[in-house]
Amino acid sequence: MAKVEIFGGICGFNTIVSATAEQRRMVELKVESECPNWQKVQEQLKKVDAYKELFGKLHEGEIYRLSSPFIPHPACPVPAGIMKAVEVAAGLALPGDCLIKVSG
Repeated sequence: MAKVEIFGGICGFNTIVSATAEQRRMVELKVESECPNWQKVQEQLKKVDAYKELFGKLHEGEIYRLSSPFIPHPACPVPAGIMKAVEVAAGLALPGDCLIKVSG
């Protein structure tokens, strides 16, 4: 199982993603978000094929396809966090923190 905590930044919304894979390829997702836009997506985003998400074209995966109608901010870090959860749950990466540091 992989758990990813995503702190959205200036929006102030936090999202927690839990990902499990009983079979290496199919990953079950649980997305819990304070963001009202991600709350619309979390009901639809339940299971993904890790290989299609991680080795396909970015715009063709289920994560981005399902979220794009609801997420008005393209720089939102949540899709990348979900992808990292899928990657770890499927055994395709070791768990490790990521960081986007923004200064002005």
